[in-house]
Amino acid sequence: MPVASYKCPNCGGPLQFKPELQKSRCDYCLSTFTDQELDEINQAMEEKAARESRLRGYICDSCGAEVVTEETTAAAFCYYCHSPVLLTGRLTGQFRPDKIIPFTYDRDKAVKSFLAWSKSRRYVPREFYSDSQLEKITGIYIPYWRADLKTELNYAGKGVNRRIWRVGDREYTETKEYTIQRRGSIGIDHLQEVATTKIDKGLLDSVAAYDEEKEVDFSLSYLSGFFAEKYNLEKDAVEPRIEERARKYASLLVKETIEGYQSVSLDKTELDISVREWKYTLLPVWILTYKYRNKTYIYAVNGQNGKSYGELPVDSKKLGLTSGLISALLFAVALLGGSFLW
Repeated sequence: MPVASYKCPNCGGPLQFKPELQKSRCDYCLSTFTDQELDEINQAMEEKAARESRLRGYICDSCGAEVVTEETTAAAFCYYCHSPVLLTGRLTGQFRPDKIIPFTYDRDKAVKSFLAWSKSRRYVPREFYSDSQLEKITGIYIPYWRADLKTELNYAGKGVNRRIWRVGDREYTETKEYTIQRRGSIGIDHLQEVATTKIDKGLLDSVAAYDEEKEVDFSLSYLSGFFAEKYNLEKDAVEPRIEERARKYASLLVKETIEGYQSVSLDKTELDISVREWKYTLLPVWILTYKYRNKTYIYAVNGQNGKSYGELPVDSKKLGLTSGLISALLFAVALLGGSFLW
């Protein structure tokens, strides 16, 4: 019969429930815990164990140390000798990317671009720009699904124009109706969606404007010196979002061709969308995390063009000083205005 016992999270000693306390107590370190506290501690331990179960160890070819990474990481660094480590087995078969856009911004250039962007904002804490913070910036290849789609459409309806004029006391109205028919196909290429849940999609979307003409066939050599993630979202998971974007785009294109009418009514708006081809691609992003007053801020810098995005912290002292100066200035203006009145 299986046996289980509660251990003290502080010292590892056995816990016993004490009726007089209505809590569990450790007789070694005298720590006490409510049932809710123990449930939360156990849940946190289970989540940690689940994360650790997804870790994999590999031996560094340069120094022999064990490199531990998550199961979706395909390129990393040795923590001891800092040599690049390519986990080639994770980029084979269905996980081998078709295309890649290489980094054109190195670390120094990415930092300069990020500082130019962040310093243009006001009330940012001075320590935000410290070297200890900026050295945490990390270059990562992010996995994306890219789709080429075909849209078959059939729009039908009528457009109406009316002309009103007067002759003497009589008003005339001329109404003309036109048949509207739009039928055909539209090819929509290179719609992409992020293929990982490890980094916020909104953050990545905010910097995801890449020059696709610089895209090349995938080669492992581009990963050396950077981190890389493989996808953990299948095509089926992102296909509805891609199709919805294609639907909106195709509908907009059709409506732009229906112009010159005072009013339009459509009784048929058929759109049939299908994916012609999928591409698995890696796109370059520099990621920076910053902790300020118990809140973690995450920033992204496009590794091809340097576009930066993220929520910047606000220095309350700077903000308060500026507000005080503005209030003092307004008060002085009010006093001067009052003296002129007298």
